[in-house]
Amino acid sequence: MVVTAAIWMLFVAIAGWPPVRRGTLGFAVFVLTMTVNEIPLILLGVFVVSMVMTDHPVGMPATVAAAVCAAMVVGGLVWLQLRASSARAVLEAELERGLGIDWRASVGPADTSAAGRLAGHWWRGILLPFQRRSHAVERSRNLRYGPDRAHRVDLYRTPSSSCGRPVLVHLHGGGFFQGGKSREGVMMLNRLAAHGWLCLSANYRLRSAGRHPNPLVDTKRLIAWIRDNAREHGADPTQVFIAGSSAGGHLAVSAALTSDRVALQPGFEAADTSVAGVVVLYGYLGARTADPSSSPALLARPDAPPMLIVHGANDTAVPPASAQAVAAALRQVSRRPVVFVELPYTQHDFDFFASVRSRVTADAIEAFLNWARTHDGD
Repeated sequence: MVVTAAIWMLFVAIAGWPPVRRGTLGFAVFVLTMTVNEIPLILLGVFVVSMVMTDHPVGMPATVAAAVCAAMVVGGLVWLQLRASSARAVLEAELERGLGIDWRASVGPADTSAAGRLAGHWWRGILLPFQRRSHAVERSRNLRYGPDRAHRVDLYRTPSSSCGRPVLVHLHGGGFFQGGKSREGVMMLNRLAAHGWLCLSANYRLRSAGRHPNPLVDTKRLIAWIRDNAREHGADPTQVFIAGSSAGGHLAVSAALTSDRVALQPGFEAADTSVAGVVVLYGYLGARTADPSSSPALLARPDAPPMLIVHGANDTAVPPASAQAVAAALRQVSRRPVVFVELPYTQHDFDFFASVRSRVTADAIEAFLNWARTHDGD
């Protein structure tokens, strides 16, 4: 029992204070702590069960040691959950700084009640962290958007016949090596779809087939495809936004900054692949190769669309400093806002679960996208 409690205590301590923040060991810390950081109260239940099923210690010293370790685990897990509350305040502060003090009021009354919805984010994020579907949203799976077997996309939308829906394209993470369209960002996709958006989550070429610029070409092909087919799905082809998680963030920014690079659109050179706004979640934004088109910082341009870049301060897989530097470089050139938000206590892949932090962030993303829609061309 003492050993079990001590092991749990170690996991909680590493989640709270990552000892290594980069490199291979940093990635290992991410793998070990991502779950405990996002769903600590679920793991609290697992911990209690594990302690009950473990042989009880014999002797006063062992009993006291087990009790102390258990108390520290319980306190640590509760603390991990409580500190998720910091996400909303930081998101609001950075968005206000980047978009203006009245930015939420400018997107309409539906988005001004975010503070009032915080309680809903809390109880749903704690009790329903594994939620992957919304009863109001239907999903059409594995539509083909290109010739390669990897060119598959899922569509999220409400079953109503309304037209003119704005579009959000989402690209998954995985280091251009692995991953899939049903992994990250599902909370965000369901939320936006339930509120009238057409949301797409797509696969793209990976591993040896995913060398640059193939995934970027795939991303631009997907944008062209949804523009051509938007009205068939009740969407507005002039309101296409793009989001990406981790490696997908690299693709989202790169696609937004290369809409006029016909060399990156082989076979569909004349297609319009521009987007109206960009959201990046814990993105890798460094160069992939020596080719300048693989480096988002080198693609910066004055007419770039508005961007929201959200990164975890405790991200040990992709440390936030590099993303912050790229955001600053983009901000120096772009005439539109580039908002960088560093979420405190937050690890990589924080939108894998429908956690409190994921729901609060999805709320801010929706408001940002609605702001971008109402300030098109500003």
